[in-house]
Order: sequence, then C-alpha cells, then structure tokens
Amino acid sequence: MIALQQTPSLDTWTSGFLIAVAMGLFLFFVLITDKNKKNRPIAWLVLAFSVILFQYVLYWTGYQEVFPYLVLVPPICYYVSGPLLYLYFLRLYKREVHFNYALHFLPAFLVFIPQLIIWLRYFGFTQMEIHLLWLPQQHWFIVGHMSLYCLACFVLIHKNKEPDTQYTHLRSRWSTVLASLFGLFILSYTAYYVLVNFEFFNDQWDYMISIMMSVSIYAIGYFIYKQPEVFDGEFYSQLFLPIKNKDDSFEQSLMSELHDKLTVHMDREKPFIDNELRLVHLADQLGFSTHLLSKVINKKTGMNFNQFVNDYRLQEAERLLSEPGDHSIKSIYFDVGFNNKATFYNAFKKKYNCTPMQYRQGLAPSDS
Repeated sequence: MIALQQTPSLDTWTSGFLIAVAMGLFLFFVLITDKNKKNRPIAWLVLAFSVILFQYVLYWTGYQEVFPYLVLVPPICYYVSGPLLYLYFLRLYKREVHFNYALHFLPAFLVFIPQLIIWLRYFGFTQMEIHLLWLPQQHWFIVGHMSLYCLACFVLIHKNKEPDTQYTHLRSRWSTVLASLFGLFILSYTAYYVLVNFEFFNDQWDYMISIMMSVSIYAIGYFIYKQPEVFDGEFYSQLFLPIKNKDDSFEQSLMSELHDKLTVHMDREKPFIDNELRLVHLADQLGFSTHLLSKVINKKTGMNFNQFVNDYRLQEAERLLSEPGDHSIKSIYFDVGFNNKATFYNAFKKKYNCTPMQYRQGLAPSDS
C-alpha cells in the first residue's frame, strides 16, 4: 500500500475505516454466538477482514511504526478467506467435511510462521532469522489462491442444481449472491496491484479500493446474518425468487413446499419414534433452521412442535393397535416415541376419545 502520512495521525477516511472495523467486530460477535453453527466460518471471515482493515489504517496513518504487531497479518487473513467461504458452502449444501479439511489452511499457516517470528523478535524472545518472509509479499499468489476458492464455490453451486423447487432455487440464488460478493472483493484486491503501477494512481484510489473491499465483505456478513429471514421468505423475496403463482405470496408458496418436504420425511423416516427427538434434531435432518421449522409447523398445521410430533406418534400407535400381533400396549407407547405411559394414555384418549385398550377391542366411539 502507499504511505499517505509522514507522522502518525487520523483523518476523515481512516476514522471512517475504524468505525467499519468496529462494525466488523460487532458482526463477528453476533455471528459467532448465534445458535446456527453453519455461520461460524463466515464469522471468522468477517473477523479476518476487520483485522486487515485495521492493519491498513495503521499503515496509512503511520501508526504501523508505533504498533508493528500486525505487519504480516493481512496475507494470513487473505489465505484463510477462501477456505472459510468454501467451508460455509459445503455446510450449506450438506456436504461431509472431514478432519483433513484443515489442510486447506496450510498456506495461511506458512505465512503465519514469519509473523510469529516477528512477534518473538519484537518482544525479545529470540533473534532468529525470519523464514518465509518472501511468501506474504507474493500478491499474485494470494489472488490465485482466492480465485481458486471462488471458482470452487461456483462449481459447487452448479453441481448441486437439484430439481427446481422453491427452496433449492432460493438456495442457489442465495449462494450465487455470496460467491459474487467474494468475487467482487477479489476484483478489488487485484485492481489495486494493477492500478498502482500507473501514474494516475493517487491517495483517493487507494481509499476507494479499500472501501470496495470492506463493503463487499461486510455485505457478505450482513446477508449471512439475515439468512434465517431469507429462507423464511421474508427478506428480498423478489430479489432471490420470482413468484410463480401470483395468487399466492412468496411466503405461502415456500411454506407449502417446505411442509411437503417435512411430511414426506416424517412418513418415510419416522423420526418421531426417537424418544429424545428435539426441534433442533429434526431441523438438522431437514436442513432447516429451527426458526424456520417451527414456523412451517405452526403455519401449516396450527400446532407447536411437540403437538405435531405427538400426533405422528399417535397415528403410529393407532396403526400398531389395529394390526394383529404381539404388540403389548405397555410397549407400544415407548415404541412410537412417548417417554411415559401416562402422557401416551392422556394424548391418545384426547384424540380418539377412548383408551388404547378400548381401541384395540373395537370399543372406540364412532364418528357418526
């Protein structure tokens, strides 16, 4: 970057960038403490770019000479950005992530080695030679590295074009927006090292390119933060997905489709027979957020989660009671997912107006 100040001082631009750094740290905290662990890679990505921007402020204002702790941190952050974003996409598309995914962060680790030595030298722990110092200065390596991961994200999106449903179409649009924002960031970074070689390049270009870089990454963080509302059909629905049936709202159409997916899963997989089934477990099985699953159940059935699951358990109990066999009433309640007999009996009698024994004996009251 171009040195803009001879003595340490802040101006309007750098003060604004410090505010952006503070916003990034706040967004990191919001994302990292969110219950949805799928967002953790993006949280670290936002933190990485907040650190980059902070180091740039130190450089522009001359404070880097006073606080030289982060000299090589920006290249480290650049090398982690691609793997973090790609990891998010793998989780979004429910791809298995193995332990060896850590190897994707090897370039960042190699760049960290000279930074670690600088820290040790600065605080007087060692005077050893700084190894691999050439690596953080290879800006085109960084461009190539980030570009490969951006391309990998687009390839993943293309390979996962499932049947054209509302949900998968929405996810595809959503993924494309995020990958495109990352591509914009790479373009901004590349533009700097191209334009810096021309005579017309000046201070304002330096600032404007950094603005583009920070805007693109904070837009990613903001969109991730709004993800639950996107997938609930409440945020920029027209931007991500056109409404096919003009008589139905986007949300109604999406809720119906997700409810169909839910009922198919309940009928085929019978997750309700698990006595420890919780909302978060069923949401993970379906790839929904807990908020979205709860909303689908409430809007489409008028029940809460426990009522919805217990209704399936009662239907299964009814089927077992109607079949000839050795199913004892004492064991049926546990086999269908109830934890205790009293709860089962109360729920069964409320639904069928008779006890399980009366139902088996054909003494259930008729509907007529």
